[in-house]
Amino acid sequence: MVVRFLDCIGSHYMVGIQQGRMGKQAIHAAWEIFSDSQHLEMIRKAKFAPKALYLVHCQQKADNFLKKIVKDTLPEQHERIKGMASGADMPEKMIYVLQAIEMELIPKPSMYALGSGTLMGIKPNATTTGEPVLIKNFDYTLPYQDMLLVRRNKPLAGCQTLDISLAFSSGAHAGINEHGLCFLHTFAYPSDSLGFKNIPISIVLQEALETCYTAEEAARLINKHARDAGANILLADASGDMRVLETSRSSSAQRFAENNYIIAANHYISPEMTKHQFPIDSKWGDKALPRLKEEGVYESSISRYARADQLLSKGEINPDSVEQILADHNEGVPGDNTICRHGAVFSTQASIILYPTRKSIRVSSGKPCEGRFEEFTMKKL
Repeated sequence: MVVRFLDCIGSHYMVGIQQGRMGKQAIHAAWEIFSDSQHLEMIRKAKFAPKALYLVHCQQKADNFLKKIVKDTLPEQHERIKGMASGADMPEKMIYVLQAIEMELIPKPSMYALGSGTLMGIKPNATTTGEPVLIKNFDYTLPYQDMLLVRRNKPLAGCQTLDISLAFSSGAHAGINEHGLCFLHTFAYPSDSLGFKNIPISIVLQEALETCYTAEEAARLINKHARDAGANILLADASGDMRVLETSRSSSAQRFAENNYIIAANHYISPEMTKHQFPIDSKWGDKALPRLKEEGVYESSISRYARADQLLSKGEINPDSVEQILADHNEGVPGDNTICRHGAVFSTQASIILYPTRKSIRVSSGKPCEGRFEEFTMKKL
């Protein structure tokens, strides 16, 4: 599958227009996928109401609440969304619903989890080339693997960025800026409640990438905003600072790379945050997708974390061969508990490698054991 690439310069509104035009077909397809998904049925509270009416309700809710808070607190990110709506020839409130998918499909053991993944940060003294490298497998449930988007953006104000998103998303799931600040993130399952003033974490991370120079600055900015979902965020910068910011919707804690590497999956590690997640032995409940029922919520996350730790502890890592780690099947049959995930519900839809020193990224759409990595750089080749 081909990775979409957007190379642009200009205001956030103009960047949004370009993304909307280039990804118009994919954006409309994303709406159809969400509208017809089993997951939408699970979050409909009034089952007797027609689905079309519930979708209208979702649009109105996004327009009344999410749009207002983004416009008030992150106005340039609102301008990007506004431009996407114009470029894709789609109502702005529908674009906001697509941004809010991660808010509507709140991870709950009784019901459903949106996505998962495995993050690994390897410090310079643990690589054969003496450079840091960050890697991620992006596991998801909805079939969005052919909507992967790499954006190289030179804004009129703010940092130049090279980031990874989905065609319908204004925020970023991974990225690096011209100063060497970079991040990867994956979802966690917090037990605290969602409020009316929360912002999708991907939009907050995009703002951090455009305005921050260091991991410490980025952590402060992320903590300043009320977030829509729990996440484990791997941050690194040019100084060598490498940390994981574990967040719920209202709390956070940081872990630093004490050894030569740091890992994050979908459960919290820090003592401060474990009290904000569902019990580690939680199982998916009766309202969950049928194929998840009675499965351990954290079983895969714990297994992937342990396997990553095993692989990274073997010795020096060649940064140009880390795709082998992303494609790992634990010397056996690929499944729901392997780093390269082949589950009945969750599967790896993209793999990402960040090279902070080189200011470049490598991306593969689909499972890394089957796909081919493409390289993108901060500067035009």
